[in-house]
Amino acid sequence: MQSARSPSRASLSIRCITFVVLAALVLLNSSALADESKTGYLVGRGIADITGPCVGMKMLGYVRPDQITAGIHLRQWSRAFVIAEADSQRRLAIVTTDLQSVTHSLFLSVLDKLRESQGDVYGNDNVVIAATHTHAVPGGYWQYGADTALGSPFYQEHYDALVLGIAASILAAHRDLRPARILVAEGPVEGVGAQRSATAYLQNPAEERNRHASDIDAEMTLLRFEVDGQAIGMLNWHAVHPTSMTFHNHLISGDNKGYAAYEFERTHKSAAGRFVAAFAQSNGGDVTPNLSLDRRRAGRNEFRSTRIIGERQAAAARRLYDSANEEITGRIAYRQSYVDFSKLTVSDAFTHSGQQQTGPAAYGYSFAAGSTEDGGGQPLFKEGMLRRDPIIEGLAKVLSPLPPASEELRRMHKPKPILLALGAADPPVLPQVLPLGVARIGQLALVIGPGEFTTMSGRRFRDSVRQALPGVKYVAIAGYANDYAGYVATREEYEVQHYEGAATLYGPWTQAAYQQEFARLAADLAADRPSDTDHPPRDVRGTVRPTPLETAFDRAPSGANFADVVQDVESVCDRGARATASFWTGNPNNGYRADRRFAFVQRQEGERWKEVAGDGDWEVKCRFVQSGAAPVVSAKPTGATAPHGKPPVARVDGQSPYQATIEWEIPDDAQAGTYRIVHRGTYKAEADSRLREFEARSRSFQVQ
Repeated sequence: MQSARSPSRASLSIRCITFVVLAALVLLNSSALADESKTGYLVGRGIADITGPCVGMKMLGYVRPDQITAGIHLRQWSRAFVIAEADSQRRLAIVTTDLQSVTHSLFLSVLDKLRESQGDVYGNDNVVIAATHTHAVPGGYWQYGADTALGSPFYQEHYDALVLGIAASILAAHRDLRPARILVAEGPVEGVGAQRSATAYLQNPAEERNRHASDIDAEMTLLRFEVDGQAIGMLNWHAVHPTSMTFHNHLISGDNKGYAAYEFERTHKSAAGRFVAAFAQSNGGDVTPNLSLDRRRAGRNEFRSTRIIGERQAAAARRLYDSANEEITGRIAYRQSYVDFSKLTVSDAFTHSGQQQTGPAAYGYSFAAGSTEDGGGQPLFKEGMLRRDPIIEGLAKVLSPLPPASEELRRMHKPKPILLALGAADPPVLPQVLPLGVARIGQLALVIGPGEFTTMSGRRFRDSVRQALPGVKYVAIAGYANDYAGYVATREEYEVQHYEGAATLYGPWTQAAYQQEFARLAADLAADRPSDTDHPPRDVRGTVRPTPLETAFDRAPSGANFADVVQDVESVCDRGARATASFWTGNPNNGYRADRRFAFVQRQEGERWKEVAGDGDWEVKCRFVQSGAAPVVSAKPTGATAPHGKPPVARVDGQSPYQATIEWEIPDDAQAGTYRIVHRGTYKAEADSRLREFEARSRSFQVQ
């Protein structure tokens, strides 16, 4: 007889079946959760030299025709990270370049180079190429406006070197892909930035401003990459303008972000290969490193100011890097869309003023004033100009190659008095169709756009993207990315037409339009649906005739030879002093290569000389000054007429020599011993126009 306490076989079977079903459901659910929070990443890093031509190039940033390159202080670099899911082909390439801006032409050419070896692995939607926005680097790689009075010559050699270097950094990161952990941290950066447009910022609603402790975004978002327990790199986003170097500077420099990266890489080593540290830009459109707000820098000169602001960013990054313990987990996803900002309808949800529309690009009067706090600009203009001026209108009509603004365009941009109707030209002088993107790596989202976003603009973007993407904890603004389209001020900031508002290209609803499109892309990403896109922007590659970068030959110095010492170093130098030597050299742009180095400091070790510093190191400056008569110009042009009827550039037949002056600020901890300064140069021989390389050396000197 069966006991009352003993279950029947049928009851046992039912319980077993129920247990199995429940267990299966738990396993399926946990499997789904595991799939949603995968931690299996592959990470690779790469770095490449992209230093531009170091003499005779108009520098980008301050819009000063008299700011021309004349040497190197810090070299320019492209730093790349590729982050991929271990179990799929889904990946994201994030690149930070020491450039003032990235053009869409440059972006497209880099993709073309990547396709040569990688096919369609990298495309419009999963590559982010951003500029740090340093103002101390050469231009000459823009096609937009290059053949007008508003632009500067286009140098194909410079453009090609940037394409090769950026692509090389991505390919190096691609080859470096290995199983990795990604750790994230976020925290404040002290004493680095100040609100340079407080009058405009205060136009934003008080309720909105009161939600924030500061009138700038002082937070840094940082990723730490580890392979087999070894850190291989670091990437962060933080908002501050790289304008510690002034418009009086003529040396190539990565400015404060370039120094921060240099210092972080110099002090962090990895057993897994070269450590790469990228200090990316964020919504720093109205954030200046010049804390006094009166064009005076943080140090007693621009070099010390650059170092101070760079060191503070590096120190903040080091704290976050050392304390990072939250691991990034989850899928990689991204959405990209082309958006025509010349005629975009913006809904009331983002304007709070009914349905509105953006318009073709135009700069206002106050754009020409430059940022009062950072310098640059023209003395005829000032910030806050709201009324049309007949004198300015007359000068613009005479001097500008652009058509005058129509009354309809003026209405669309009101209250901006239009100085330059960039979008009214045929073709436009700046892009009208812009690439926007939103990417997600686990609990981190990136808002990717081509603008200089102000502090409050960035905050609004973050709020919209975070709301549209459940589970996102961190949102970083990746500004100055994949193209360049001026500033993005809020509508309230736009109303007072300070520099940032006057440089907001598509009218008062520009920021609301960006916010609407970022929210749309984030919602599409969350719903796993494709994103609508406008037609791609006009491809302007090949529309501008390049200007030659080289001379036909270099003239030898009178009574001397190339590589001769002009001024030698002192025979004995103390630590903390400056050792300087000058040499005769040829045009450093001849045979231009981005990775060509010109300056070296060597210490004697037995029979050998060991390099201890060079151009690209903080303590070394390499300056070039041309001496002698002006170049001889041929009467015969070297090519056909340019696409828009511009006559071809005359060929320079011979050029006076340069003096290369190398300065070494001897570190306080420099090892005592025998040193020398070395310059490696080239000249183009008059007899056959072939390049001749040489090495010039100072006398040996003692450091004590």
